Amino acid sequence: MSAHAVGYAVFSLYLLAMVGIGYRSGKQQQSSEDLWVAGRRFGTAVMVMGLMASIMHGGSILSGVAFAAAFGGIAILPFLSFSLGFLVILVFFAKKLRDMKAFTISDFMGERFASPPLRAWSAVVVALSSIVYLIAQIRGMGLVLESLLGLPPVAAMALGTALFVFYVALGGMLAVIWTNIAQFAFMWLGLLILLPAVVTATGGFTAALERAEALAPGWTSVLGTKWSWGYLLSWWLVWFVAYATRIELVTKVFIAKDSKVARYALPTTCLLVMIFLLYGNLYLGAAARVLVWDGLSTPDQAFPAMVRQLLGPTATAIALTGIASAAMSTTDSLLLLSGAAVAHDLLRKGYFEPRGIVKGEGYYLRASRLAIVSVGALSFLLALRTPELILAIVSYAVALIGAAFFFPLLLGLGWRRTSPMAALASSILGFLAALGWTALSLSKVAWATAVHPIVPGLLVGLLAILGLTPLTPQAPADAVRKFFPGPEGAMGKEA
Repeated sequence: MSAHAVGYAVFSLYLLAMVGIGYRSGKQQQSSEDLWVAGRRFGTAVMVMGLMASIMHGGSILSGVAFAAAFGGIAILPFLSFSLGFLVILVFFAKKLRDMKAFTISDFMGERFASPPLRAWSAVVVALSSIVYLIAQIRGMGLVLESLLGLPPVAAMALGTALFVFYVALGGMLAVIWTNIAQFAFMWLGLLILLPAVVTATGGFTAALERAEALAPGWTSVLGTKWSWGYLLSWWLVWFVAYATRIELVTKVFIAKDSKVARYALPTTCLLVMIFLLYGNLYLGAAARVLVWDGLSTPDQAFPAMVRQLLGPTATAIALTGIASAAMSTTDSLLLLSGAAVAHDLLRKGYFEPRGIVKGEGYYLRASRLAIVSVGALSFLLALRTPELILAIVSYAVALIGAAFFFPLLLGLGWRRTSPMAALASSILGFLAALGWTALSLSKVAWATAVHPIVPGLLVGLLAILGLTPLTPQAPADAVRKFFPGPEGAMGKEA
């Protein structure tokens, strides 16, 4: 049997499993709460697996390996920034977000600041940034399916997109969680199958790093092969903010059975993902630099090329299906968030309810599913015309989300005096600053490429929220009391 025939057989089994989960979950959808947060029914173990599958996406494996292979030692930066970002969620966000029983991050913005404009703006940011994220994941999934099934690139991306759009639109968060668990198992099976072959081919972890350094001087240094201190520090800041405001992580806090489950699941996930980064990025990146680097047409092909070189047809099919499942484990969460942003935040909370218009749960289920299909289709079309490295695309989405949400989230949950107008200005101006800087970076403007777009975005957002809060009215007392029941907030007495 040919390699592609084996690939079709293995991927078909995976496809049937995903469609079956989507169909079964769809039969249990009775309300928008079932669709968006799965009835808030999950314990620690299920949350940990769902969170890990969302973090360890196709881009984190495909482009993580490519990034480490190309630039070297700086690939270890996510270790520190990831831990600190999760610490922010754990200490500042987890309990209050879960206890408010929200559906989306836009729910928090609307409830905390009693601001329909901020809720609507947050929904727009979620939808737009999710599309940027999805572009990266669709490209990564296309690369894997192209290698696994022998399909043309466009057909490979179309197949993957159609699959995850189907099961998310049908089954909602329940399908996302259970497919995430299945994808988690597929993903680790694929990575572990590769491990013995990589160790044999490279001589072990230390030998792989030494050989990579010999081929690319500076590979094992702190700055890697090409980076400056300025861009290095801004890259660290990108991933710190990424994991503190990553919407699919923050939103999954809402599905926990209670706040205690959320607080236990987050540090456990952090520890397990750091182990993954050590093997799945740093070691495999060094191995790719040693074994396959010179024959690649694009860095993102490093992992599939290494799998094909080291494994037989069946093991290759399993490993590549595992990475395809990793891409889907993030795209499904992002798609669901986009559907909730449109149906719940824009339509229900932003338009109908303020006008006293009552719509049934069936209307919002249909609206959410239509939004999911539309966002998936748009992301697919944009992915056809995006040449950037997958991890670079993800970092731009991170910059937009972080600049828009980091300070309104952090200060909104930690400082009762933070005002609605200041939070809205911080979100809009930070987002626009990051967006403008991204455009300059993509246009290869020299001074803009020296610093990642997250830096100006956060700076503008911080100045706006600190400068306007003392000058503008606080949120209504009822809204503040939901998050600060006592007389004082985390940053001292009310101004």
